[in-house]
Amino acid sequence: MAQQSAWTRRYGLWLLLASSVAGLITAAIAAFNEGNGIAYSGGAYLVLFSTAVLVVAALALTLDRGASKWLAIILTILILLDLVGTGIAAYFLETTVLVAFMLVGLVGWLVYLLVDPARERPVPYRAAGRATR
Repeated sequence: MAQQSAWTRRYGLWLLLASSVAGLITAAIAAFNEGNGIAYSGGAYLVLFSTAVLVVAALALTLDRGASKWLAIILTILILLDLVGTGIAAYFLETTVLVAFMLVGLVGWLVYLLVDPARERPVPYRAAGRATR
């Protein structure tokens, strides 16, 4: 059962990574599309940069194979701050698709954070071939 929770935790990281990549594509389109009213503005570039940082941090956390625990803790906190900050900035820039991707990323972050791979259900012991009373 612990193996299943570890996979669920990994799925949360992959969901976070996929939503951050989709958010980066959306932020790039919003930053350079002249028809939306925010193209080539400082806010659009800030959102593009913060989403690129989110992709790098999510990729580092997803591909982490036994690095130090303090690095994972710092990345987890910084990813949360980046998700919230990018979501708020995207809300003010009126890019609702990017806000939706940040919310999906937040769901992936929560799955990663709240699923504990050490927690498993105890399996009752039964001796093979013996009748239980």
